[in-house]
Amino acid sequence: MKIDIIDPPGGVDTPQFIAYVGEVLATEHKTFEYVNVIFLGKDDLRLMKKEYFEKDVYTDVIAFNLNDPDENIEGEIYLSYEQIVDNANSYNTKLDIELLRVLIHGCLHLCGYEDDTPAAKEQMTDLENQYIKKLMDLNT
Repeated sequence: MKIDIIDPPGGVDTPQFIAYVGEVLATEHKTFEYVNVIFLGKDDLRLMKKEYFEKDVYTDVIAFNLNDPDENIEGEIYLSYEQIVDNANSYNTKLDIELLRVLIHGCLHLCGYEDDTPAAKEQMTDLENQYIKKLMDLNT
């Protein structure tokens, strides 16, 4: 079981990020072979969104579970730090909270959650809020 953080921008606490991913997956009762969290520029992530989802829009996170759903997760979470900074400014929220929210969102996608309907999106947002509280409480 391995978690790697690839090309994190300055200010990202890599050991803490690894702990957050592990905690979400453990709480969701998921086992994994590996999870790579990969930081890309916003234009690169936009191209991935277009290629894999046929949507030409900026996004903050894309997640892929490269294994069958019944098997241990072999996953990749792609994050755009630039887009996350833009989100934090747009939503008037702290950058560390928005970064955590987007990381959790990617983890939840690896666990099989979707956000393609209003009800599913609401469920994911509720879970994100629960995990933010839990993970922030662990840091205090």
